[in-house]
Amino acid sequence: MAAISFTKLASVNDEAGITAAIKALHTRGDTLQLDVHRLLVAICTRWASSGDMRPVAGHINMLLDKDKLGGLRKNAIREWVEVYMGLKLVEEGENKGQFYVPKLLANGKHLKLKELANNRWWEFKPEAEYKPIEDPRKLIALLIAKMEKDVGKMGGESKVTPEMIAGLKALNRPAIMH
Repeated sequence: MAAISFTKLASVNDEAGITAAIKALHTRGDTLQLDVHRLLVAICTRWASSGDMRPVAGHINMLLDKDKLGGLRKNAIREWVEVYMGLKLVEEGENKGQFYVPKLLANGKHLKLKELANNRWWEFKPEAEYKPIEDPRKLIALLIAKMEKDVGKMGGESKVTPEMIAGLKALNRPAIMH
């Protein structure tokens, strides 16, 4: 398929061209999802056959780099990695948020290759449905309570100021009609 000229699409009334561009983006998105899954399966297959866990966490951490693949649902990939690969997240220190391989899983024998290959990461944890805000005042009240709790626990270290809380409380007061 020829490259899409978004500049041309924006300047010309080309309904068919825009529709074709949307379909092309859908295809590219599907291909990217599948390519990521194939990569995950390849990492697992290599690990299971070699018993060498050394590159595994590094590869996963590189894939999930915070500055890359911004359009993908990385949290779904992370959960898939935790469930099917058994990797764990570092909870504190300079590597906080990075994956590591627990020692008991180092040889890769726990990997169920057929199962993980057949359970694609984007289907494993479907994207959450959008839920519209039904009661904005209730949501603001929850935020106020959370902020007050933060001030209570953190004291002067809290990033929440009394002015922020007062502003939200004022915003959440019912309007009085005259």
